[in-house]
Amino acid sequence: MKPRRGEEARCEELLRKLDEAAAAHAGCQVHYLMRPHDDSGEIARLAIYDSEESAERTANDTHIMALRSEIHLLVEPGHTERAFFTI
Repeated sequence: MKPRRGEEARCEELLRKLDEAAAAHAGCQVHYLMRPHDDSGEIARLAIYDSEESAERTANDTHIMALRSEIHLLVEPGHTERAFFTI
């Protein structure tokens, strides 16, 4: 995602809170906040869970959903959240 101009610090703060909240949920194995080495201004979040069910439980938590909603308002249009599962 790319934060809107002037919202970079707030977006990163909320992503850190989201990361901490997700890490506290059962099944979250590891989590990362990442930036590329270029000057794009993008930031990414990756969390790995024990199972799809654990990930879904976390994603549907009201606190997690509230943080994601706040973050969505701070990023450039076109941002989508995606989930990947093993095949």
